[in-house]
Amino acid sequence: MSTNLKAPKLILPFPRVVRIEPASQCNLACNHCPTGTIEMERGVMKKDTFDKIFEAIQTERDKIKVVVLYHGGEPLLNKQFFEMVKRLRTLGNIMIKTVTNGMVMTDSMMTQLADCGLDSIEFSLDGLSPEQNDFIRVNSQYSKIVSNIKRLIRYLDGHQKGKPEVFIATTQFKNHSPAKEDGNPALPEHLLNEFSGPEKIDPSHFKSTYAMHWPHIHIPDEVYDVVIDPADDTVRNYCDHVINTISIRDNGDVVPCCYDLTSQSVMGNVHEESLSAIWNNPAYQALRQSIHEKKFIPLCDGCNVVKPNAFLHVKENAFPDA
Repeated sequence: MSTNLKAPKLILPFPRVVRIEPASQCNLACNHCPTGTIEMERGVMKKDTFDKIFEAIQTERDKIKVVVLYHGGEPLLNKQFFEMVKRLRTLGNIMIKTVTNGMVMTDSMMTQLADCGLDSIEFSLDGLSPEQNDFIRVNSQYSKIVSNIKRLIRYLDGHQKGKPEVFIATTQFKNHSPAKEDGNPALPEHLLNEFSGPEKIDPSHFKSTYAMHWPHIHIPDEVYDVVIDPADDTVRNYCDHVINTISIRDNGDVVPCCYDLTSQSVMGNVHEESLSAIWNNPAYQALRQSIHEKKFIPLCDGCNVVKPNAFLHVKENAFPDA
């Protein structure tokens, strides 16, 4: 793809992807994750905020393809999560997805996950071993998460439920895991083996990526080095997120980036203006133009989407052995 695209249109159609933050709270403190490493106000989305978002989605439903109930925190900490999914499901053929660390799942949640209308659920498990997962994902317990995933799969299979589809996302580190032909790290053997038995997950439902240094993350210096990809010397003037995705935080703030976890660059708030109006307001138009001209605001400056890729490398002897 060319990195020198034409200037974006001033008025864009409503985006096909809507990201909603059910909770900015998280029960983990992962040492490679912005949510786990930065100081921020944390809470859960209240019903009146979701009502505003739902109204906008109803209005623009013919344009929306995907709703992602996730913005960095743990969605299942919001007790209204399943009601949110049920309401979205009434809007018809929109894909509804979420991401979870899997630690807070209960038996009653398994039933609700199977019955609420969710299309897919992605669990996060990182590192080359269970021990590395628990080191990286602070307060996580690999054995408990795997047990919860398997229980969910058994429940879905036993009740002949095809949804939600179960996915595993794993983050690896560039100096620990060699890249495959597609540039992504190979899937760890322990994960493939873990889900190759009766509670099987198709290999195509595993996603493996390298840990990157995202804007405003505060990584532990004793664990990681930040290494710029020597093969990437390009400054890009295109960000898909400001063209095709709108993100709404738990307090109703509309932010331009899935890594804006602290409302650093607020485009508007759903309690003051409709989502449709915010999407093409002067603040959004100015942001898109600044990216096109490579005059990046602080939120974008240093981001891997427009700047050379910066990866996290693990320092020698910093991790438990795989």
